[in-house]
Amino acid sequence: MKILLLFIAIVCIPLRSQISYNVSLYGHMDKYAGGNNDADYSEVWGWTDTSNNREYAIIGTSKGTSIVDITELPLKEVSFHYGPPSGYNYHEFRTYQHYLYVGAEGSDTSKRAGIQIIDLSTLPDSATFKKTFVWIDTLAGGGTRKYYRTHTVSIEKHFLYVNGGDFGGTRIMDISDPLNPLQVGSYGKGSTPYVHDAIIRNDTLYASAIYEGRLDIVDFTVKEHYTENTNSKIVSKTPTVPEGRTHQSWLSEDGKYLFVATEVAGGHLHIYDITNRTSPVEIATWTSNPSQSIHNVFVKGDFLYIAYYGDGFRVLDISNPHNPIEVAFYDTYSGPLQPMHHPVFHGAWGVYPYFPSGKIAVSDMNTGLYVFTVHLKYGGNITGVVRDAITNQPLSNVEVLVQEMGRKYVTNSNGSFIYGSASGAHTVTFSKSGYIALTETIVTKAGTIDTVYVTLSPVSTHTSSESSPSIPTSLSLSQNYPNPFNPSTRIIYGIPHSGFVTLYVYDVLGRKVAEVVGGYQEAGNHEVAFTTNGLPTGIYFYRLTWGNQTLTRTMTIVK
Repeated sequence: MKILLLFIAIVCIPLRSQISYNVSLYGHMDKYAGGNNDADYSEVWGWTDTSNNREYAIIGTSKGTSIVDITELPLKEVSFHYGPPSGYNYHEFRTYQHYLYVGAEGSDTSKRAGIQIIDLSTLPDSATFKKTFVWIDTLAGGGTRKYYRTHTVSIEKHFLYVNGGDFGGTRIMDISDPLNPLQVGSYGKGSTPYVHDAIIRNDTLYASAIYEGRLDIVDFTVKEHYTENTNSKIVSKTPTVPEGRTHQSWLSEDGKYLFVATEVAGGHLHIYDITNRTSPVEIATWTSNPSQSIHNVFVKGDFLYIAYYGDGFRVLDISNPHNPIEVAFYDTYSGPLQPMHHPVFHGAWGVYPYFPSGKIAVSDMNTGLYVFTVHLKYGGNITGVVRDAITNQPLSNVEVLVQEMGRKYVTNSNGSFIYGSASGAHTVTFSKSGYIALTETIVTKAGTIDTVYVTLSPVSTHTSSESSPSIPTSLSLSQNYPNPFNPSTRIIYGIPHSGFVTLYVYDVLGRKVAEVVGGYQEAGNHEVAFTTNGLPTGIYFYRLTWGNQTLTRTMTIVK
């Protein structure tokens, strides 16, 4: 069943108060910082030695290629291979059998950047550098030209696809003999189109024509030399995206959907239905932060793994590609979120989600190699309406903060909001100037859209005839009402400044029996609902903590 959502001008405001969501840090290595104007790292890839059951992360640095054993802690660099003297910029990796192919864009062609070939079979002692490969073309007017630079590399079957760089398009190399690549085909002519990256599936090339703002789908069942005018081989071209710069893409495992990342300020994810490859149809878009840029995306199962530059590592549930839902993230970059234009790229560059152990490797340009474990959950949607508790009129501009995700949404003129999250309980705070903030626990169910209805009470309904400020001057905790109660009661409290707040319930033996609030909250008055959830009749204590201050009151459950 397809779930189609109507997004009615709901604003999402990304916050940086949460560093992670459903992601645990397994290990981190930052060995080569400070070498290249803070852009010290590039792509990450992986290789598994199945004979020894060892997993290796491969990360580009400003000095060369670092190979790190991530099988157990601590992470251990087991091999390092220096890049060309001309510089080692924008280098990326792919593996074939036990060989690693390293593409680089060294600035000085006389230094023979080429493609490095490294033998990984000698690990864990060390990997073995085998050779640098430089391909040569015969020119139409006579003579030859050597090509040294490549932007990215891709591999399918026994073919290496060399993208961008000197050639501009894509070169295809037969690597049946892994140490002696043989050119057998190409796409593009000069820089038309410039292929920034490519994915190949079943001999079909999905080429990111970055400056045209589209993807070209090319049939390479027969490996020959094609240009963008070779109509018999061009299956189709995706529509040009408004922001341009189609940087990289990946396919769903069934090949029916194409996920495209655009690298530009505000660059985000575009999703295409390519069931009919001759006529791609865009079905959805998704952005984490409109001030940042998405970079690289990879699919494993029903999830899309994203390196999102300054917004770090993100994971989407794409089981319904019409409705991608963020279900996990880890913010690898803690620096200032500057505008996304060269040379101010920063944050997560690459992600590799294909280790058999389930570990995820992420490269951050500024802070190095991260290895994560992700607690995967399918996602769902919550939609709702916020109304005035007295007049029953819808309230616009209510801030809806999903605390575990650190995402804030704003209701529209109809009081409506919608958000997506991983399945499970989330603490959601509704706040608006002149109203008492309300914090609720809302449960998201996988694959569903559930509706909630929320009412906010004006501040004046909870005060005497004398008006009181909406921001309290000190920490306050009111008696719950009703009390005694069954099955639910409401608690009002106030905090004078924004900060981390907890509201726990304890029994008479001092055992914590419930967590009502636990997270960052804005200054102001807040209202939460508490239900008995199976607690027996008795006296209980509820304790509010903000900073180093604590207030406690008693309440009674009667059944």
